[in-house]
Amino acid sequence: MIRFEIKLLLVFVIFFIGVVGLMLFLTMRAEKKLIDEVEKDLQDFVRTVHFSTRKLSMERGPDREALERFIEEAKKNKAVREVSVVGSTQEVIASSNPKKVGERREGLSGQEIVVREQFGEKESSGQKKRYEVRIPLIRNDRVIGLVQSSLVTEDYRYLLRQLYLENLMIAAGVMLFAFGAVFFILNRMNRPLRSLTLAAGRVAAGDLTTTLTSNGDDEVVRLTNAFNVMTQKLAEQKKLEDKLHSLERREILAEMASSLAHEIRNPLNLINLTADHLSQQFQPEAGERQQAYQDLISGLKTEVRQLNRMVTDFLNIGRPVKLKKNRVSCADFFDQIQRSIQHQLNSKEITLKFSGLKDLWMMVDQEQMRLVFLNLFLNAIEAVPNSGSIVVHGENRDSSGEIFISVTDNGSGIPSEDLHRIFEPYFTKRQEGTGLGLALVKRIIEEHDGTIKAANASGGGARFEITLPMEG
Repeated sequence: MIRFEIKLLLVFVIFFIGVVGLMLFLTMRAEKKLIDEVEKDLQDFVRTVHFSTRKLSMERGPDREALERFIEEAKKNKAVREVSVVGSTQEVIASSNPKKVGERREGLSGQEIVVREQFGEKESSGQKKRYEVRIPLIRNDRVIGLVQSSLVTEDYRYLLRQLYLENLMIAAGVMLFAFGAVFFILNRMNRPLRSLTLAAGRVAAGDLTTTLTSNGDDEVVRLTNAFNVMTQKLAEQKKLEDKLHSLERREILAEMASSLAHEIRNPLNLINLTADHLSQQFQPEAGERQQAYQDLISGLKTEVRQLNRMVTDFLNIGRPVKLKKNRVSCADFFDQIQRSIQHQLNSKEITLKFSGLKDLWMMVDQEQMRLVFLNLFLNAIEAVPNSGSIVVHGENRDSSGEIFISVTDNGSGIPSEDLHRIFEPYFTKRQEGTGLGLALVKRIIEEHDGTIKAANASGGGARFEITLPMEG
């Protein structure tokens, strides 16, 4: 491939050759036109001399008819404005202007041809000059008469000015076209550099998914390829840093869990046992008081179970997981989950719809993945209104070697300012929420080398998109 600087040099060489060629063309054009005009005027003079010497000098005594034929023939020359024949008596004996016949003229003494400009006399257009040409008629070395003609020729100064103006306009037009062509070529050559600058700005703003297309093998293409490699490396490094940061947080959580779990669970177990003992040994005999008493005990045990679940989630979020992956049918997997949450679905008359799962398989730890979708479904059930809907869609993405599963509800959606924090531990806006469910979901998905994204559906509601490798 041609190097970038060679391309620039070729552009300027072509431009230089074009300019030189244009100037040479315009110069030759002006020279040819000027020469043509000069030759034309010379031919007019020659024809005038030819008429005078050939037609009249050979006549021994031209009669009136011969003179008239001469006048008519001379008038056919477009350069001749007026022609008169002066006889030996120095009187005009024939003329294209009848008013001048009989006028007396001087000038039979010499034998030379006289050409002189008629100063102050020009054509009405101002573009031509008049000249008076006097040609003696000589027979036997004696002047027998005179032909006096008024000729019109081009004003060469005006012609030159006109040529200069035409050349200037042509040169300006061609130069404008050349500048436009050069600008187009340079703009086309500079387009990859502008794209590279814009892409660098996006990368500087944090968008590491930016890539550029390139074709060829010049410096700009190599720079584009290097830029793509750089962004790829930066993206990998950022992913590694995020994973390291996540591992650091998990390690902190694991340490906190290991130090607090025992101290929290022992009192909880004691409270739970005490509640069982109270419900059996101190139950009131009266009916209403007995029911109220049982409600209190039941509420106490429910709170203990809630606290135990929080401790379990807290332990799971920081505990390393040893995955036991198996090939799982998505249709059977989600059918089992639906049966386990059917009571919650029925209580709010929520419709759970599936699509694309019939021939879809995934290589996952079934128990861990069950926790993922249970969390997503329970969150969706809480978010959607009565008679709402939850839609699960799956598909194979053979081109990337992944499977895609989305869970979409028609609830109120996720506030846009919370989308980037929704998977953070302890981030929740529900009073009864722990903020650990979605963090656990993200950890399990990442343990499977997958990704999860949260967004708002186009028709309202929340949408979670999960991608997993086809093979574990």
